[in-house]
Amino acid sequence: MKLGWRIFFFSLAAAVFAGISFTPIPGLAIAARHTLAVFALAIILWVSEAIPLYITSFVIAALLAVFVPQHLDGVTYKAFLAPFFSPVILLFLGGFVLAKGLERYNLDSVLASAILRRVGKRPAAILAGFMLVTAILSMWMSNTAATALMIAVALPLVRSMDADDPMKIGFLIGIPFAANLGGMATPIGTPPNAIAIAALRDAGVQINFLEWMGLALPAAVILLALTWILIMVMFRPKTAELTFSIQKVKKLGWREWAVLATLLLTVLGWLSGRFHKIPDAIVALAPAIVFFSLGLLGRKDFRSLGWDVLILMGGGLSLGKAVSASGLDVWMVSSLGMEGLPAVALFIGFILLTVVLTNFISNTSSAALIVPLAMGFAAGSNNLVVGVALAASASMLLPVSTPPNAIAFGSGLLKVKHMLRTGLIVAVIAIGVIFLFGLVIWPRLGII
Repeated sequence: MKLGWRIFFFSLAAAVFAGISFTPIPGLAIAARHTLAVFALAIILWVSEAIPLYITSFVIAALLAVFVPQHLDGVTYKAFLAPFFSPVILLFLGGFVLAKGLERYNLDSVLASAILRRVGKRPAAILAGFMLVTAILSMWMSNTAATALMIAVALPLVRSMDADDPMKIGFLIGIPFAANLGGMATPIGTPPNAIAIAALRDAGVQINFLEWMGLALPAAVILLALTWILIMVMFRPKTAELTFSIQKVKKLGWREWAVLATLLLTVLGWLSGRFHKIPDAIVALAPAIVFFSLGLLGRKDFRSLGWDVLILMGGGLSLGKAVSASGLDVWMVSSLGMEGLPAVALFIGFILLTVVLTNFISNTSSAALIVPLAMGFAAGSNNLVVGVALAASASMLLPVSTPPNAIAFGSGLLKVKHMLRTGLIVAVIAIGVIFLFGLVIWPRLGII
């Protein structure tokens, strides 16, 4: 974005903040009014990206700390800084360290190749292998990193195929879509999950690692399978068999085995939390302690962790804290006149809003904006909050919708129409699946 546009949007955000913050609004307390002003500013800056997204989070924290505490009894500026190192942020940091360890010793490529060598030569099986490996990787590492790895694995095969074979497009679409869907399945799979978990925790609803997987993994698996079927129908392969080269599994040294053992123990620690009672965030410290203490990772690796993503998440969590503490959520519910709407209408409305908004801003920003509102409308039905988080991962119509989409589009072999057409159908399917789980299945599980 050119400097002139950056100045314009930043000035617009500042003007909107000042206008809302210092203009009395009937029925809205001063603290809630200031929070609403910050909320509006965040929307403008996150949508326009006039400044980096993580810097917007710093702006949010600073404004909330200055303007809100003086109008709320018992609340200090620390309440809006604490989310930046909350248990959810620590959990995600552990996930980043694990991903860095796998990347540092090329174990992500080794794991991917070991699985893909078993899929055979049929296009349907190869696509399933690509999508399954990508989804599994994206459950434990960033969707962006998983996509970058698998696109690199797939490109030699794609480029060797006939120019008019539709499955070339199918492979390149299936990988980023699988990354987006796979990220739904675990709390560390994608930031919207963490934002939802933090919002529920603030409301007194605790969801551990295994419980989140119980809610999200079945939906992700169904969406993954339906997306695979859709791609096979829309991009029917021209040939019955394909061949591609796979990286040989190298001999592992003690460092590689140490990384794999730490990964296994950490995942087991997350999955068995209900038995040992150690919080997931504390379990997440294990890879950081092991990797950096043994010299498996160094200072350079520490500096290259996804700190910008963590800061962005912190800003969203801070904003959600303010929306709840100031009473802005209650005011919004009453102002929009949606209190009397049935749960079905509220659920589908918020899911649609999330799907649409996420196509134009990052899914993290979208979740950070919508989850606090969903908490206000939930009225004890926390399924809505989980549904919003999953919907933020299921919206992928455009190259700019998610980083995985952008990586696949960067191959130069995709056109916007390919992604738009397929992504639209997947989004409609996802809305239906999330609707089914949120209103029929999750209430019967008794988790939230």
